[in-house]
Formats: sequence, structure tokens, C-alpha cells
Amino acid sequence: MPTLIHTGSFEMSFKNTYILYENEIRCTITENEFNQSQNPSISTGSNGDLLPWTTGSNFRPYVTTVGIYNEVNELLLVGKLSQPIPVSSMVDTTFVIKYDT
Repeated sequence: MPTLIHTGSFEMSFKNTYILYENEIRCTITENEFNQSQNPSISTGSNGDLLPWTTGSNFRPYVTTVGIYNEVNELLLVGKLSQPIPVSSMVDTTFVIKYDT
């Protein structure tokens, strides 16, 4: 059934018949995972030594992007977070990725 909208000087109607299916994937990081940045800019030289400020107890990496891979390690989905989320060293963290098909 069409929806009728009337706002003063004009009138508009529309009908939506397109169905969207939403999928949900939950990704959990345990408290002892990803406690080091994956950013290559924190290493120095060709041997991969870490910069000194990245090895202290005050250094906390943040999650900005979540990738979903299949069984043969092919990237299927990329989820960008609206803001960086710090990785906790005390509790598990779960990200919920929702996508339409």
C-alpha cells in the first residue's frame, strides 16, 4: 500500500517493494590476541625490530578495520569502524559485522 506524505505545499507518495536480507557475523578477539599493532610503520629496518615506544606497557593498539576471509584466506568483506576501538588486554572484545545481500 503506498504511503502518502503531505507537508504543506507539496504531496508525495511512494511504495517500497524491495526486500533486503541482512547477515551478521560476530568476530571475537580474546584478551591475549592482537595486543601488538599490525601497522608496518612501527618496525624499523629490514629485520622487523619494533620501535622502542611500541613495546612499553602504555602502548595500546586500536582496531580500525575488520577483514572477513574465507577458508583459503581470500578477503571477502572489509568492515571500517566509525571510530578506533582500543584492544583490551583484560577482557574479550566482540565486533558485530552486519551486511546486506
